[in-house]
Amino acid sequence: MSEHADALRHAQRLGEDARHVAAAFLLTEVNTGLTLLDSIDASADRAADERRRGLALEAYNVVMDRLARTGDQTVVLTDAERDEVTRALEELRLRLERDAEKRARKG
Repeated sequence: MSEHADALRHAQRLGEDARHVAAAFLLTEVNTGLTLLDSIDASADRAADERRRGLALEAYNVVMDRLARTGDQTVVLTDAERDEVTRALEELRLRLERDAEKRARKG
């Protein structure tokens, strides 16, 4: 095996590792947002609930921002990873909307 082939294989592994890390980060961020919204349902601390809502919204915005990047900053995911992140992100979006509607009704 030539040094060039070894270097190429190493670069490919690094690219795959970076993609896995990016997918894990995005899923962790979305799941953290969902968990924060879950904790609101069991909480009696309204001030903490507002902080949790803000952090859940921030998690949503971070993932949306990462997915919208282009060029050298593009997050490259497999189709399966993109589907998983997209499904979880949609769930977070819907939960944030329902939470906002519920708060609006309470006035």
